[in-house]
Amino acid sequence: MMAPPHTRKLFEKRTIKNIAGYAIIALADFGWGYNQISMKTGVPVSTVQGIVKRYHTYGQIEDAPQSGRYTLLSQDNLEAIEQAIENNPRSFVNELTK
Repeated sequence: MMAPPHTRKLFEKRTIKNIAGYAIIALADFGWGYNQISMKTGVPVSTVQGIVKRYHTYGQIEDAPQSGRYTLLSQDNLEAIEQAIENNPRSFVNELTK
């Protein structure tokens, strides 16, 4: 079974984000300033600061594994919704919630 297209795009974005993050860390380790890194990579200065701080504090570039709000749906409910969407891709949200 192949991953849905939106999942593949998310993976690609995360991979590109990680590569950019490691480039930012490498430039910071070489002694570049936040403004220089920002101009070179096209990433905002505040984001550069956050990435460098997170790396030096926690040793990782990625966000915490469970950041954000917890899901209100169980795994069974999610699988049922995915199955319903696969069976009828044109279904409406109000139909899926029933």
